[in-house]
Amino acid sequence: MRHFLCIQHQPEKIIIHHFKFSIMKKQKRQVSQSEAMKARWKRRIVIEKSYPESTAQWMAERLERLLDHMLYGHAMIAYHKQNGDFKFVKGTLIYYEAEFHKAYDPTKVEGAVVYWDVEQQGWRTFLVENFMEWRPIQ
Repeated sequence: MRHFLCIQHQPEKIIIHHFKFSIMKKQKRQVSQSEAMKARWKRRIVIEKSYPESTAQWMAERLERLLDHMLYGHAMIAYHKQNGDFKFVKGTLIYYEAEFHKAYDPTKVEGAVVYWDVEQQGWRTFLVENFMEWRPIQ
């Protein structure tokens, strides 16, 4: 509890007000980088696609597992391009560090997910909200 005095000067009199304030500290729960990342993706999916939160949560969790898997393996990824075309591609992130000279950090993914298209032999991206599903492959 904090106390404050407020002094008002008016012609020929001084008015003193006494205030008591209870300062409420905003308590923040510590969240992992992974949880924060999925929460950002979830918000983006809900805003861009108007999907229910449960669907957005599922998509964010699947996307996180995809990125973890692609760091050491290949995956078949289903998503829609921005123009609405359906894509079903074989992707990986195995070559990311060698190509970009830094470790891949999924927590830095805001909107576009980068991957190496194995069949087209090039780096491609898709938007988080356009992700549909994935499966690991050999």
